[in-house]
Amino acid sequence: MPGLSNRRKQRLWDLLLANLTLVATLVAMVLASGLLSALTDNRIALNAIPLLVATLVVTSIGVALHPGLTWTSLGLFPRNLWGAGWGVLVGASACVVAVAIAVIFQWVEWTAFDSSGVRFDWRDFKVAGLALLVIGACAEELFMRGMLLQFLGRSIGAAGGIAATSAAFALMHGGNPGVTWIAQLNTALFGAVFGLAVLRSRAIWSACGLHVGWNIAQVAIGVNVSGITIRLTDLQLEPRAVDWLSGGDYGLEGGILATGVALALAAVVWAWPGPRGTRPLYWHRAVSASARPSGGSLFRDLPADGSASRRDGENSDSGPTS
Repeated sequence: MPGLSNRRKQRLWDLLLANLTLVATLVAMVLASGLLSALTDNRIALNAIPLLVATLVVTSIGVALHPGLTWTSLGLFPRNLWGAGWGVLVGASACVVAVAIAVIFQWVEWTAFDSSGVRFDWRDFKVAGLALLVIGACAEELFMRGMLLQFLGRSIGAAGGIAATSAAFALMHGGNPGVTWIAQLNTALFGAVFGLAVLRSRAIWSACGLHVGWNIAQVAIGVNVSGITIRLTDLQLEPRAVDWLSGGDYGLEGGILATGVALALAAVVWAWPGPRGTRPLYWHRAVSASARPSGGSLFRDLPADGSASRRDGENSDSGPTS
């Protein structure tokens, strides 16, 4: 690519790697789903487990082949796992508050349990159901906010990477039952919240926790999850107001209440204190010794030199994240 600066070449290369990551993961997911279909016909299992396996395989290959990638630089260092606990607490609390508001204003109400309308009745298989919910949420986060987000963040900046993966996250749910334009908007907003969690904590575990907490709370309370009826308890929450308030069959995520919750969560996540020490992610790495990390003011808490070696990135992980 003659005539292009090193910085421009690097950005184009990272954009290409992002697309290769996307394609490779989807291909691996299809292959894994085909193998798993011989063991189960559960649609959630056939989506969640293959996506998790495919993402881990592609990420492992990326770390092995790319000299600038480590598990730490992708936000996957094990010391940060405890941050998932805070994410679960915040995500579940946000769901409880949203449901309480909807009940108070009579936009929704609890009704007698009707198994005929439940697509996935896991009341007698709570442990397996919880496991699938955790696997599904974490698989989506590892896919969207892992290597894909890091390549995009270095190519088009943090804001651009978060926006792109949030839009892709919404498209992933575009075929779900009861989806509307508000539901798509809210799904993208929640994707942005998860992206901000990665940015602030420099780890993926807080995003996983937020996603898991929100989804499990919805299922436990009896709310449809992105249009899918999943039940772990006898609680069943039905919409009573117009869809743009109650969310309709899509669940709370399909109404403007979820829009406000997503924006509030974004503010909470942005206010979280950053991690101790300097632990750069891949997108913080400078293209050259004189280049500053892309992303502008989003990286205001970083030192001017965002580059780091493999050893620096791993050894600097000395403090917890929120």
